[in-house]
Amino acid sequence: MAGSNKKDMNQNDVIDSAKAFFTSFGILFLVFLIALVGSIIFPPKHGEEANGGGAPTAQIDAAAVFKQNCASCHGQNLEGIAGPNLTKIGATLSADDISKIIKEGKGGMPPGLLKKQPEIQAVSQWLSEKK
Repeated sequence: MAGSNKKDMNQNDVIDSAKAFFTSFGILFLVFLIALVGSIIFPPKHGEEANGGGAPTAQIDAAAVFKQNCASCHGQNLEGIAGPNLTKIGATLSADDISKIIKEGKGGMPPGLLKKQPEIQAVSQWLSEKK
């Protein structure tokens, strides 16, 4: 009987361990589900949404955005290569006009080369000052 009692005790230990494991697993799974549902209901904000609709244009380096996205056609110094010369574009177009061209394209320039509104505004304002 002592042998069978020892065997029963080992089975009880295994059962207790399994109960503890599944209880811990169940709690962790429940926490995971709560986090998952929370992230679906309240998704994290990224990009423009995170700072209330967009970064102020004063914080955007318009020259850097231009060099990265526009200089291949308009030149590093706005001198024009495949695209028109922009050294004095502000004398003929307003910031709103330039913004419209950036968004919609014109001539050989395709629309939507810049996607973020704050970048479009910053580059448009920067170019409109070129007179």
